Amino acid sequence: MDTLPMFKENAYLTLVIKDNFIYANLAYSNLVAQRTFVLSDSTDLSPLKFRLDDFTFTKDFWYEYFDSLEKVFDWDIVDRTYEGAFKIKGFEHEEVGVSGIKILVDDNQPFFKNIFVSLKEFSRDVSIKLLDDKYINQLLTGFLDRMGYNQIIWIDLDISHFSVYSAVRENVLNGMFNKVVDTKINITSSKIDWSNEIGLIDFIKTSKLQSFLSGECSEEDLTNKWGNLIAHSCEYITDPVLHDVLRAFTTLQLLSIKQSNSDKLNGALSSTSAVIVTGNIAHLLTKRELLFSVIDGLELEGMFDLFLDEENKLFAFGKSIIDKEKAQDIVILRGDVLPKAIKVLIPEVPLKSKSKVIFAGKVSAQNVEPRDIFAFGSSLQILKIPSLGEKIIIGGELKNGTVFSHYTFSNIEFLSTKRSFEYEYLVIDARSRPIVYGPNPQNNRTKFKIWKDADTE
Repeated sequence: MDTLPMFKENAYLTLVIKDNFIYANLAYSNLVAQRTFVLSDSTDLSPLKFRLDDFTFTKDFWYEYFDSLEKVFDWDIVDRTYEGAFKIKGFEHEEVGVSGIKILVDDNQPFFKNIFVSLKEFSRDVSIKLLDDKYINQLLTGFLDRMGYNQIIWIDLDISHFSVYSAVRENVLNGMFNKVVDTKINITSSKIDWSNEIGLIDFIKTSKLQSFLSGECSEEDLTNKWGNLIAHSCEYITDPVLHDVLRAFTTLQLLSIKQSNSDKLNGALSSTSAVIVTGNIAHLLTKRELLFSVIDGLELEGMFDLFLDEENKLFAFGKSIIDKEKAQDIVILRGDVLPKAIKVLIPEVPLKSKSKVIFAGKVSAQNVEPRDIFAFGSSLQILKIPSLGEKIIIGGELKNGTVFSHYTFSNIEFLSTKRSFEYEYLVIDARSRPIVYGPNPQNNRTKFKIWKDADTE
């Protein structure tokens, strides 16, 4: 009997070009053997930053790139029997060949036209697509249906481009009794673009940003470090001063978007809400720093699932997990593409409970002794969910007068399933509201000592 198309062994390569990086994701699927995975790699284009407007992206550049990618992935991708023409090596088995190559080019990528034209001239074998608002809107619509959420906020964080998309499922009412007759999806977007690098570098000197900083550094050193980061993008940061600056900058940019679009961005989220974070900043900041920036910048509260996509897998194969067996490129498991989730709880904690237990719960699995978990007032706590089995139940209750501002329930329970929908962390932000920064770095240092005090990441 022939194997059904969806079960056939297959491999597919997708490149995402954005913010002067090439993100490569190679998906392999053999559902019969129950073996699926995604290989990921990133290439920094910033050394070519000042040459992207000349003839950098020639055929030789792309040949060298794919030669290097084959070595990184230990996978044959190029058919070398054709001289002078780039041909894809058809899929044969694991580590040999791919059924296709798709390249997504972000419409904010510097010298977008040069890159797009060079790819078209390089090969007719590759599929070239535009990564723009339309593409992201299609992903948002699909994720709402596929993952069962009623609201998704997608935050794309690149240093020069900040984009926040909000997709909300709304009921369509009819008649005098307001009967629900249908649902519709309302998508809005808000952006900040820094097209001028000089202005971006000088922004470090503004009083607004200074009020969000917490590090100790002279203005001259601060300006030099920030200027070098802008001029020469990097894959990781080790300097604590730069971590602090980037956290403060990200928080302020998101807060500016929120304040300018308060009618579009409602910070009160529920158990049917999700927040997705992509972009280079998601990779540069630590998990804790990113949480502070996203929560405080968008003034979030309530409860939601958070996905930190550091490798841009959702851009690359989001449509595949939406379309499932009807996917045109490859049928891949959701757990191979979707990052492990973080359950975030942001309740309202009364002043009398700022040093008390505000959440108590258990992590349970079959044939395993349950483990107790606790959270205390005044701090943002990151609790690692232990790996106790294939399916884990995490449950608990808000304590000592702690409540969700917009909801009546106080009990929380959710299921973590390996390779399908797995939770890695439970984050409980028990800081007193409203969150206030400033007026200077010294005050912020004191606040962060309290805010991080009970962190058990």
